[in-house]
Amino acid sequence: MDPRDPRARIAVSDAPQTRLGQLVLAGEVVDDEPVMPAGLRVMPAYVLSVILAGQGRYRDADGRDEPITAGAHTLVGPGDPHWYGTAPGERWTELFVVFSGPLFDTLAETGALATTGPRYPRPAPSMAALRTVLRATPRSHRAAEHQLLALADWLLDTADPVGATGPSAAIAAAVDRLADDLTARVDMRTVAAETGLSYDTFRRRFTAEVGQPPLAFRNSRRLQAAATLLRLTDMTLREIARTLGFTDEFHLSRRFRAHFGMPPSAYRRP
Repeated sequence: MDPRDPRARIAVSDAPQTRLGQLVLAGEVVDDEPVMPAGLRVMPAYVLSVILAGQGRYRDADGRDEPITAGAHTLVGPGDPHWYGTAPGERWTELFVVFSGPLFDTLAETGALATTGPRYPRPAPSMAALRTVLRATPRSHRAAEHQLLALADWLLDTADPVGATGPSAAIAAAVDRLADDLTARVDMRTVAAETGLSYDTFRRRFTAEVGQPPLAFRNSRRLQAAATLLRLTDMTLREIARTLGFTDEFHLSRRFRAHFGMPPSAYRRP
């Protein structure tokens, strides 16, 4: 979308330039028609677009011309002519991020980032986690670098490992469920029932296909979200614990130390 579009909700604008790069712009278009140029455009930075609802089309200079629907992750590299948007008068909901720098150049050069247009990663990465990363413009260079590292970590989670086939449809749906709303209470037996599997079968297959048991997977995501909030916000440990569903700040502190090898206060300290 056009960052000058007044209908866009801007979360971050012109974060500090750092050694790793810069988060230039981030925000959302919510149930609206994006404002785009008529022809192919070239950006000096990486552009990530995630379509959350609605549909449109993607085109580029290599002749790729295809529809994009909800779930599409479009990552375009600097200098790559491209266009995406809706048909005139149609609406969509889109989360967008514009970023640059040597951190992402290195990931792209090694093939860790697929800057080749729309993809539909499975399991779908957590939008709640991405919104947490992008929730505010950092106030220092150190915080800006941590924000860029968190964004790179999220992007790597969406990449397809070489030779990987990914989890089955049932387990991918469970991963989506466990990774998205990190604030809600989730009963693992209910998640198992939603996949159509018995609890024991669900737990065994999840562990085999994802690499860790379902509860450990969810707790790891919650602790990573806590780490991001510690670095990028002024929220107290009590507020973070309440937000992410921990019993209290002492419970969060014990789990955090066991996971990261240091207490939250040391992790937050510049």
